[in-house]
Amino acid sequence: MLAIKRKQMAAIGEAHLRHSLADCVSRHFGAQLPLPLDQLDAELDAVIAYCRKAGLRSQRAIAAYAVACVLFGNRRVAQDPSIAAILADRGSPQLDRALMIEMWTATAYADYRRMQGA
Repeated sequence: MLAIKRKQMAAIGEAHLRHSLADCVSRHFGAQLPLPLDQLDAELDAVIAYCRKAGLRSQRAIAAYAVACVLFGNRRVAQDPSIAAILADRGSPQLDRALMIEMWTATAYADYRRMQGA
């Protein structure tokens, strides 16, 4: 019988998350990516690790944070006071934190588009 240990399943889950994020990002933002696609996996690994340290555990919350980083850059997202507050609020459910990151991203993107005159 095949026995897969918890650490092995976690590693498979992380690899799947990174692969899914890389696929989504390259499909939807490929032309706008600030990095070459061959560096994307390493960058996503770093973003996922940062999210885990910040207490984001759900794939949705991590994906929302990663998309924000792709759109606006890691530094801007990490230094934004609203995002810092979301990450600091470890008592909130993961879904709530994911939704708040998604709302921040939507608002920031709308502001960006408005400034571009679109």
